[in-house]
Amino acid sequence: MIIVIADDITGAAEMGGIALRYGLSVVVSDDVSASNNADVLVIYTNARSMKKEEAVETMVGLTEKAMQLHPSVFYKKTDSVLRGYILPEMKAQMKAMNVDKGLLVPANPSLGRVIKNGRYYVNNVLIHETGFYSDPEFPITTSDVTEMLGTETEQVKVLSKNESLLKNGISVGEAVTNNDMSEWVGQDNTSTLLAGGASFFEAILAKDHQSKYTGGKSDELSLPLVLISGTTYQKNVQQIKSYSNFVSYMPESILSNDNPNQHDFEGWLDHIRAILSKYNKVIIAVDSPAKKLHPQFVREKKAEIVKLIFKKIKIKELLVEGGSTAYSIVNGLGWHSFIPTGELQQGIVRMKVEDANDLYLTIKPGSYDWPAQWKFS
Repeated sequence: MIIVIADDITGAAEMGGIALRYGLSVVVSDDVSASNNADVLVIYTNARSMKKEEAVETMVGLTEKAMQLHPSVFYKKTDSVLRGYILPEMKAQMKAMNVDKGLLVPANPSLGRVIKNGRYYVNNVLIHETGFYSDPEFPITTSDVTEMLGTETEQVKVLSKNESLLKNGISVGEAVTNNDMSEWVGQDNTSTLLAGGASFFEAILAKDHQSKYTGGKSDELSLPLVLISGTTYQKNVQQIKSYSNFVSYMPESILSNDNPNQHDFEGWLDHIRAILSKYNKVIIAVDSPAKKLHPQFVREKKAEIVKLIFKKIKIKELLVEGGSTAYSIVNGLGWHSFIPTGELQQGIVRMKVEDANDLYLTIKPGSYDWPAQWKFS
């Protein structure tokens, strides 16, 4: 069995989608379990939205459980642009695995995210000059990879693809192309914690498995459909505004109140129900002023309205944009396990909800572009 632990649920779904490309059976779950017969077990967490100490403790506990199953491959899925507590988590996980080396290859060349000469670029632009600068929880203010990783950078070194791994510490692999990923897989990675983004994981699978990818064919989305947007990435915020007929924004009575009452949510539900009745689909979002609010507050209110929707309305398809938002919603609905069934496009994966009948969940990282299947015009 291959085991992946991801620091958010969108990253976990992305790993599941990649495994599907290679004809592997996949389960995405919130805990380590030997009770399934899947080729790949992907564990999702909400570590990126936790406090550092809690995130580290979560990762260590799951890693210890995973090691008991003696996986053929163990992989730590991190954010491709290095948000979160990557170094402290990796160091603690290496200790739990009793290994001295870590290899982190976060770049995702297929999405224009590359590392060269120690600096991070997105579509040839330094990352701190892109929309990631305004991330509400992990604003990216530098493009120097070592600085992006934070303060715990002793025994950490950014390496070009021809350099050997540190014998004791964490090596960060530069990569500009997918071929660079393959070269990192070709390194001596025995007794090493392997970590990084989607491209590195795919390169690891490609070493021993044959791709069956045929260009992103996926299941047809069902109706009624609800899309929850949890992104502050401006390109996608503007995309939502262009579909104004389908959008129900969080009311001001809820936005401005720490403890809104049930009547406020019932009023919002009436508006959502009206859009669903007319179009059989609805987008739920927060208008841009909400960026001033604490992200956790916004996530909790979205999770509350989704729980109410599912209590009152029969929904067949739930689409969620943004990892922390997706986690809050899934947790609020009491869902724990999913079976990936197809990719809409890279990183955007449709999954059957194991805890519910005839219901599918599709989640997307907030910074990824919308797939064609999400067009609302």
